[in-house]
Parts: sequence; C-alpha cells; structure tokens
Amino acid sequence: MNRNKEACHCRNVTYGMIEDAIKNGTETFQDVQDATGAAKGCGQCKDFLICLIRDIKEELNNR
Repeated sequence: MNRNKEACHCRNVTYGMIEDAIKNGTETFQDVQDATGAAKGCGQCKDFLICLIRDIKEELNNR
C-alpha cells in the first residue's frame, strides 16, 4: 500500500492517515471520518473509504 496516495482528495487524507487512525483505535467509518476528516467534503469517496477501512483492518489482523 502506498501510504502517500490520497484516499480523500477534498480533505487531502492519505492511505497512511487512514491506516494510522485504525492503528490508533478507530473502529468504524464514522470513527475514521472524525479522526481524519475524510469524506467530510463532497463525500464521493465514502464507499471507497468503507472498503479501504475494511481491507486495512483485515491486513492488520493478518500480521
């Protein structure tokens, strides 16, 4: 995963910021949204972020 790639363009939230939020204890999309500001602009990334969060959590659980 490229930690520098943008997951939310409106708020300049990167994959790495999402991963760090999850590592710091966020559990849900809403938690990640509150921690990072992701999907609080236009909202077009919401469905993508829900999948990204699921995938990151799965990857972290498999380490």
